[in-house]
Amino acid sequence: MSAEFEVRKIPKKTFVWLLILMGAGLISMVVIKNGKAAKATKILHQLGYTKVSNVSVFSKTEFLNENNNVKGYQYALKFTDNINNKECKGFVIKDFKRNVNQDLDCK
Repeated sequence: MSAEFEVRKIPKKTFVWLLILMGAGLISMVVIKNGKAAKATKILHQLGYTKVSNVSVFSKTEFLNENNNVKGYQYALKFTDNINNKECKGFVIKDFKRNVNQDLDCK
């Protein structure tokens, strides 16, 4: 009992749409990653780190400061301080009242 199955080819139009969707996904990933790094760099400039490079943001979480009931964002990041030639990692915080704070360890 041999049954032959007919294999239907996928249309070229479908391949084009798949490539477009994959390209849009890659572009959106790059834009989001660079956007987080740019925002973290602005916060670092406010904290006094003027020359930084290799900024990589691991996570961006929203938090609530229970003391004064103000929301904000906490960035877990790693960067290189070019002035002191040190590798720094830790947290920077910016709340919605534009206050910034840091918990960084530089080695």
